[in-house]
Amino acid sequence: MIIAILTNAYPYLPGEQFIEDEIGYWAARDDISVTLLPALATGTPRPVPARIAVDTGMASTVGVGRLWHALAALRSAIFWRELGYLRRSRKLQPRTIGRALLHTSKALEQSAQLQRHARIHGRIDVAYCYWNDTQACAAVLAREAGAVRKVVSRTHGYDLYEARRDSGYMPLKRQFIAAFDAVFALSREAGTYLQRTYGAPAENIRISPLGVPLAKALNRPSPTGCLHVVSVASCMRVKRLDRMIGALRLFAGRHRDIRMTWTHVGGGPLLEETRALAKRELAGLGNLEFTFTGELRHSAVAALYRDAPVDMLVNTSESEGVPVSIMEAMSAGVPVVAPDVGGVSSLVSARCGVLLRPQPDAEEIADAMARVAFADGRAHLRANARQMIEAGFDAARNYRDFVAGIVALGAADDSPARRRQPAAPAIQHAAGR
Repeated sequence: MIIAILTNAYPYLPGEQFIEDEIGYWAARDDISVTLLPALATGTPRPVPARIAVDTGMASTVGVGRLWHALAALRSAIFWRELGYLRRSRKLQPRTIGRALLHTSKALEQSAQLQRHARIHGRIDVAYCYWNDTQACAAVLAREAGAVRKVVSRTHGYDLYEARRDSGYMPLKRQFIAAFDAVFALSREAGTYLQRTYGAPAENIRISPLGVPLAKALNRPSPTGCLHVVSVASCMRVKRLDRMIGALRLFAGRHRDIRMTWTHVGGGPLLEETRALAKRELAGLGNLEFTFTGELRHSAVAALYRDAPVDMLVNTSESEGVPVSIMEAMSAGVPVVAPDVGGVSSLVSARCGVLLRPQPDAEEIADAMARVAFADGRAHLRANARQMIEAGFDAARNYRDFVAGIVALGAADDSPARRRQPAAPAIQHAAGR
């Protein structure tokens, strides 16, 4: 069986570190052939298991090829259908029109690239799209052209929640969401959102949480009189790190007898701006030190929980899927403070930390930090955090079952009558060359 895994960049940097936990379960199957097809391929790739191939044939092109597909997109019924949606939803503006054209062009280009891969290497039994975005749409187009038998997709956060996108617009989603053989959501809340927002058919949605390896040793708390707070997030507006900094200022100011350390893990476009804000807002607090590590490899984050005492992970984001960063901390027995957004509530509760309101201010976050820091049952919080991961987010179980499910779907007979494809005429027209 031929499996194609479509990624944004993996195994190339940056991002998609959590695929590193999943890929070994694909490599463990000797009854399938697996190829990674990243859309971006620059720099030195991360190592992958020996049985996993990497093909950069779907990496972006420039020049005449990009121009040709842009012109094809202008003639495509997919693009004009998208403009109709933008008009009806009152989101029609130059920026959204440009994005609709760009994403239609990319879908056509990536479909052609995937078809070329299939002509060289054989028809793809399952195209597994790690993100439910343009590549996933391209895989559907390639299936209509006969290059692919089945198309499945995960969906996380950025590729799910419209509020996280510019102008609240998710290009092409509504046209293609019913055409997948299966969409794997991380939580029931995410599955409900797919149905309510985009009209995804319930029978095509499967709930499949990500997972993390269980930490071999549990993290230890700081000595009495010390407190180590960790945050793991890309420095972006959606992560609300200004509230994190405000909460730290309040907490350290109220508890000057506590020697505090804050470690922030993550890069992103606002890294320097966030670092400057922290220097300005936290200046004069002699009991608080902080470090911005920048982007860290997956293994380095695990080493942080293994080697240093960590008393809590604090998340302040306004939008999440089911964060791997929270799973990693809880796997090591670290309590979590986080807002009730996305699928966070499937991980965080009063048993293992504090689940905040979706829109907490700095005061509420600081109060929650104090509840974790000074709780009589801190040892129970840490034990419960670990137990939550063991019960529902163990990579060994979740990824093994996920891979087995996709292989079984690929082995099943084709059933085109089961698919609901309201955009089929547009897809067929656009796929024609």
